[in-house]
Amino acid sequence: MKNKTKILKISLSVFLVSVLILTALFFSERSKRFEYGEKNTVAMGTILTQKIYSDNPANHISHITSIVNSLESTISWREDASPVSSLNKGNSVSDTALSGVLFSCIEISEESGGAFDVTIGEVSKLWSIGEENERVPAQAEIEAELGNVGYENIIIGNGEISLSSDCSIDLGAVGKGLACDYIMNYLKATDDVNGAVVSVGGSNVAYGDYNKAGDKWRIAVRHPRNENGYLGVISLDEGFVSTSGDYEKYFEEDGKRYHHILDANTGYPASSGIISVTVVCDSGLLSDALSTACFILGEEESKALLEKYNASAIFVNDNMEISVVGEIDFEAY
Repeated sequence: MKNKTKILKISLSVFLVSVLILTALFFSERSKRFEYGEKNTVAMGTILTQKIYSDNPANHISHITSIVNSLESTISWREDASPVSSLNKGNSVSDTALSGVLFSCIEISEESGGAFDVTIGEVSKLWSIGEENERVPAQAEIEAELGNVGYENIIIGNGEISLSSDCSIDLGAVGKGLACDYIMNYLKATDDVNGAVVSVGGSNVAYGDYNKAGDKWRIAVRHPRNENGYLGVISLDEGFVSTSGDYEKYFEEDGKRYHHILDANTGYPASSGIISVTVVCDSGLLSDALSTACFILGEEESKALLEKYNASAIFVNDNMEISVVGEIDFEAY
């Protein structure tokens, strides 16, 4: 009887150890990352970073690069053959996709009280921030161009787009987020991509899963005053994250920083006391546009705008104080 008890105890111990081993292997397998490939290239005047979790990542990386380059040739005012360039030259343009983008931009302009406005192109050219000829324009120059700025000057109807003033369209504030929308649409149409995280400059798209456990994606938020550092990490299942900051393009003159995010109401770099805004929502275009609009408006005036679009944001002010509006799983460093 004692031997049977001993045998039973040994058998039970072996069984329990086996269960523990199998359980460990099970969870280890579930948390195992899928195969992936990654690549950094230049597109849209910025760094395109791709990490694709698939058995054939190279093929998808190539397709996504082509998607971003093709979009740039459509929406960039710098491309002579683009619909936007043609529109800025005073021509009427028939382009369904561009009409949809401009409708969204007009709506955000209305909701932001005109602070965000893609017809600010000529004012942006005066500043040329990030270019060799960047400078502080004369007040008279700014006022002359501001007279033509206004989202109301975008006319969409009868299948055509036109401009009713000498303004020009600059989609730099939404282009990278829009590219993330195109990338998401492509990824959803595939059947062999488990997950992906792609960044186009300051805009990011997270899709699917990177491991068998379905853990959340972790998107780092850049520190606005330390180019090699991070403020913290956003965790999310899937979606879009865009950041606008005064550190992206700027120059200094007489001890003052002049950044590229211009307030369409003044024609000058926005001065809301904010130096960085990161927006999380379910649209790439919206995340990009809202991060710009919120940067211009400041935290308090942005709350209603964020709520309207069911978006959340992380604000950093010029005292390096961080505040979160809405629901974001954010871990500050």
